[in-house]
Amino acid sequence: MKSLSIYAVGLSALLFSACGSYQKVPYFQDLSDATEVSALAANVELLKLESGDKLSIVVSSALTPEAAAQYNLPLQSARIGAKDNNLSGATQTTSPFYVDTKGDIDFPILGKIRVAGLTREELAEQIQTALKTRKLLNDAVVTVEVLNHFVNVLGEVNRPGRVAIVKDNLTLLEAISQCGDLTITGERDNVLVMRKDGNKRRAYRVDLTQAHNVYASPAYQLKQDDVIYVRPNEKRQRQSTPVDNVWQSPATYLSITSVMVSVAVLISNIVKK
Repeated sequence: MKSLSIYAVGLSALLFSACGSYQKVPYFQDLSDATEVSALAANVELLKLESGDKLSIVVSSALTPEAAAQYNLPLQSARIGAKDNNLSGATQTTSPFYVDTKGDIDFPILGKIRVAGLTREELAEQIQTALKTRKLLNDAVVTVEVLNHFVNVLGEVNRPGRVAIVKDNLTLLEAISQCGDLTITGERDNVLVMRKDGNKRRAYRVDLTQAHNVYASPAYQLKQDDVIYVRPNEKRQRQSTPVDNVWQSPATYLSITSVMVSVAVLISNIVKK
């Protein structure tokens, strides 16, 4: 009877440990309904253009496409040393514009344009207005895309790597989702976001198990060149060697408990004799 008690205690300890680990896995444990989520996620900040950005700016016109073409910098697809046997069928795109250290771009005919601090939509509207005001192109349609806005996701995610910011904003949750979510051994309550702030890096800690912490964090809305790092939990860290892997297996503890019970029964029988 005593040996069974020992076995029960060992099994209970194992189950309690598993339950404790589970408490660190689910996201948003502090939420009770969807209304709170919508209120927390209401503020969305659009990314602003800055020095060093690489922009694709395409101007088009339905009435005068030839006039619009002069504002698009052509980029030949031919490679050095390759024979160009089909120039008419070669695909052409536009060459990118680079935002200089002063926050300007040099745009055909219009000259220097200050773009730093503007959103993509604001820059497109500014160019469109300038073309119309100067009577250069009345029906211009301007499309602006940023080609080098990325964040890097490292650590305990299923597909670590670089995530492109393809629209005007990218959230921490979206970046994690694009990387296939955290692994089961990733620390959800201690996600690190490192952000460039001038010549320095600022660190933010985000607890994904608490929605209020996620949405209130300055790191929820990601910025260009942010680095997201998901630490491995203690169990994962202890699995760095084969020996540690053995000791982290539930089967190992069950085997030890079984041996302890067998030894206890054997000793009990010997004492009775």
